[in-house]
Amino acid sequence: MNVLDRLSTMPNPTKSTAPLLLRVASLGCAFGGQQVIKDVSVELRQGEVVLLRGANGSGKTTLLNILTGNLVPDRGSLELYTGKQPMRFEFPRGTWASGFAPDSLARLGVGRTWQDIRLFDTQSLVNNIAVATPHQQGENPFWAVLGRAGVQRQEQKIQQVAWLRLADLGLGDRSDSSADRVSLGQSKRVAIARAIQSGVKVLCLDEPLAGLDRLGIEEVMGMLRELVEREQLTLIIVEHVFNIPRILDLATTVWTLADGEMKVEAAAQLQPEAVMEGGIDGWLQELGGQMVSQALPGGAVLQVVRVPGVDVGEVVLAVRDLVVYRGKRLVVGTMGEDGMVRGLSFELRRGELGVLQAPNGWGKTTLLEAIMGLVPIERGNIKLNGRSIQQLSTWQRARAGISLLQSRDNFFPSLTVNETQSLYKQKNKDFIPKSLGRKRVGYLSGGEKQKMILGSVIDSDKYLLLDEPFLALDRFEINRFLEKLSQNINEGIRLIVIPLSYDNTKKTKLSIMELSQLRSVFMLISSNFDSLIWLLPKQIVEVKIELFTQTNTDHEYNST
Repeated sequence: MNVLDRLSTMPNPTKSTAPLLLRVASLGCAFGGQQVIKDVSVELRQGEVVLLRGANGSGKTTLLNILTGNLVPDRGSLELYTGKQPMRFEFPRGTWASGFAPDSLARLGVGRTWQDIRLFDTQSLVNNIAVATPHQQGENPFWAVLGRAGVQRQEQKIQQVAWLRLADLGLGDRSDSSADRVSLGQSKRVAIARAIQSGVKVLCLDEPLAGLDRLGIEEVMGMLRELVEREQLTLIIVEHVFNIPRILDLATTVWTLADGEMKVEAAAQLQPEAVMEGGIDGWLQELGGQMVSQALPGGAVLQVVRVPGVDVGEVVLAVRDLVVYRGKRLVVGTMGEDGMVRGLSFELRRGELGVLQAPNGWGKTTLLEAIMGLVPIERGNIKLNGRSIQQLSTWQRARAGISLLQSRDNFFPSLTVNETQSLYKQKNKDFIPKSLGRKRVGYLSGGEKQKMILGSVIDSDKYLLLDEPFLALDRFEINRFLEKLSQNINEGIRLIVIPLSYDNTKKTKLSIMELSQLRSVFMLISSNFDSLIWLLPKQIVEVKIELFTQTNTDHEYNST
């Protein structure tokens, strides 16, 4: 029985009469003798929503790269039924064979978004969407010069369509804003809208929820759900383990990659086993010991854990009345109703582990960069072991023992893994296989890059600042990293910043159902009338709200 016969008889939990859009058969791909993809055969039909999952290094990114023309496999075939005529690509390709490339597949209706978004930062949101429109006359120099009037008319229509897409996202009033002036959640929705503008029929999304807070997740999921229901868009989604339950609410099919082979199953069968119990809060509780939560301005929460068996010492890091601007925009600190700016204050003692959870746009990354000396502060004081450090340069703070792991742009892509580990003077090399030692970091998968970087800093300096360190990691690697993080903390501190997500376990769940286009403002006031929570619903949503009631101390809060 040949491969196509096997495909027609293999069990398919989501098989339907929907049109076939994509079929791959016997795909194989190897890197440096390591077989990443082997004998993968699968079909994709219109309207399917596929969760593509697997451990770090299992080949998820490799498969996405193949399906979008960014990587040519060693063997197999790929058939597309997204255009007027079916297209078939056989591998290996002949010497003179053409047509299998990202731009060619994009014209056939196969698109992709990236984890790092890749908008044009200096361009307006409407131009970021308009640029993806296919068959623009202005791209042809002949028409741009001799048919200028027709080109201008077409551009006006394209701008109108792009603005309407922004309006559908609730961003019509931000159409002239540059892409670097909107939140992460808004940026990700614009990236998806840009892909839709290109005429995509099969859209591959690489961790579309990564780095988003609760509101951002709701925004992106609402958009994806509407695209599937209204336009029958077909999705292939790779997502972080913390957010898999969110994707399963929408997914119809699950593709699981393990040891280079593919397993296809219905999403409903995966639901019980896909949840990482408790998320980050679950792990904090497993550590035991004393945990204190401090409510910070802007809806942020700082959870401080005192690990059992670790003697907590004097204050190591003290931030007092910190105010930071980026340009004219206040990022760290809050503006009061009286027009006065109030700074941020908190402290960590020796042996403590802090987890700062805050909404997107709160200033988490800016806070860490200010502590490290990468951005100037407007006002306030930062002390390390009782000594003010705001006058110290970045390298002097690093020499004092502070280490910052940034969430992005944290490696040299042209260096090999071995060279990177040597540069960091890495002692613990167990986080990444030795077989990848000669591979350039730029060619690693997202999870492999993150493991390499975490392994490089986890045993380094005493005072470790980590900006969203869980990105692209699977469940096993997160647990291994967290276990290692809580060790050897006696002489230092650990501060982790992550988005305020659904993983909070100590919360009151308030369901506000069937709000249906309601645009009223809901105000919830806590029992001591100190905390205000504003909700601005745009559609039918379920809102989960965390309330705090102050106790007899200034910084300890009980969740109620």
